[in-house]
Amino acid sequence: MMWRLGIIFALIVAAAVMAYQIGSRLSDEAIMTIVGVTCGIAASVPISLGLLIALTRERSSYVPDDYAESYDYRESEPAPAPPQPPAQPPQIIVVAPPQAQLPPSLAPYGNYLAAPQNNALPAPMEERTFKIVGEDEGE
Repeated sequence: MMWRLGIIFALIVAAAVMAYQIGSRLSDEAIMTIVGVTCGIAASVPISLGLLIALTRERSSYVPDDYAESYDYRESEPAPAPPQPPAQPPQIIVVAPPQAQLPPSLAPYGNYLAAPQNNALPAPMEERTFKIVGEDEGE
């Protein structure tokens, strides 16, 4: 009996040493991934066991449907609604926004864009003169 306990203890120590060696060589992201996967598997085990128990359960103890009380659905059906005349379709009124007046040059085209504005370009600048450091000014 004592040698079994010694073997189990040795296996636990070997697993802990191996986990330490692997953990010290992995990055933080890899360790976080391993912990997340382990927690996910641990969370799915109880659900899987519950489904396994529920799906493999003996169902012969249930009352068959032959002995169940029958229910007449026609008794609880509501009476059909009385016929009604067809409803009048709603009146739709569309109010268009006011249209801007187009210049005569754009008259045949639709009012898709705003009328162009004739902004004048700024006057051209004077010619720039540059002074190069170290160059003779007489040239």
